[in-house]
Amino acid sequence: MAFTFVHTADWQIGKTFGGFPEAKAAILKRARLDAVARIAAQARTKGAAHVLVAGDIFDAETLPDQTLREALSIMRKCADLTWHLLPGNHDPARPGGLWQRVRALGGPLANVRAHDTQGATEIAPGVHLLAAPLTSRAASGDPTAWMDSAATPEGALRIGLAHGSVQGFGSLGEAAVQIAQDRPERAGLAYLALGDWHGARQIGPRVWYSGTPEPDRYVRNEPGHALVVRLASPSAAPEVERVATAEFHWSQRAVQLDSLADIEAVAVEVAALGAASRSHLLALELAGQLSLAEHSALEARLEALAAELFWLEHDAADLHVAADGADQAMIGGGVIGEVAARLRAVAAADDAQARAVAELALRKLYGYARQAGEGRRS
Repeated sequence: MAFTFVHTADWQIGKTFGGFPEAKAAILKRARLDAVARIAAQARTKGAAHVLVAGDIFDAETLPDQTLREALSIMRKCADLTWHLLPGNHDPARPGGLWQRVRALGGPLANVRAHDTQGATEIAPGVHLLAAPLTSRAASGDPTAWMDSAATPEGALRIGLAHGSVQGFGSLGEAAVQIAQDRPERAGLAYLALGDWHGARQIGPRVWYSGTPEPDRYVRNEPGHALVVRLASPSAAPEVERVATAEFHWSQRAVQLDSLADIEAVAVEVAALGAASRSHLLALELAGQLSLAEHSALEARLEALAAELFWLEHDAADLHVAADGADQAMIGGGVIGEVAARLRAVAAADDAQARAVAELALRKLYGYARQAGEGRRS
């Protein structure tokens, strides 16, 4: 009784990206819808006719009807695949809530099944899906506990579908829902497909998180995948393959800057991406100390890098400046030189807040002096 399917979760369609400019946010939002088509392509390539989505299909219960229609339309057009949708903590199955709207908007969708009530359903000959939908953002108990006594025919292939955190693995995910790690052993499950943790992760021999198919944050937890699961029999160990589904790639890097040359390693990596750099988001954590001239050049270098990427941001809270001889010569003497000397003294003090203000003032003072010098030369 071999059965192959795709396990995915945490699409969070409709998610907004408030920290980005409007045009960039719209592109990232659209990528979450486009991920559905990429999942479908992987399913066809791998010979899977069923896609199990373990919760948080939608980012919020209050999404406009048009967003729901778009998602349903994409799945409906993939008529060769059956989509099994489970309500999660972002889109719980409340009475009169989002899932009733989905049914009303979608009409009779033969290939899109909303598993918004707890129970076991035969989804293929001899294959039973045990779905544990969430009905609120937090559950009072383990939503999979009922699976232990759920009746299915003798020899059936039992697959669990749930959304929450596995007991004993810390605060994986966002949902305030605890799921027993040994549920497959207790309930005779061949596989337990979980959602909520946004990275692909194996919890036990028969328990996996698929992670989100499209990353949405700078976290090193292997997002951007779906899982192709092959079950040879109820007792056989699952064969699980990660397949790539992401359009965008988010990465975070710490950079120690002792000279301007230290940023060039990042520039080389970005250049090596070629055209793919346009789908990369990069967050840099900068630390170290530069001269005023080097810091000014760094800002120009970062602007150039930003033009090569979809998005670049940096945190320079631990990056400091110290005026060297060339900087002081550029600033000059007189009143401006005296001001610069006082600022250097404050920047050398132990008061972190005062140091930050003084360093900012020094950078601005240096910038004005450089502009004035360029004006005199022109």
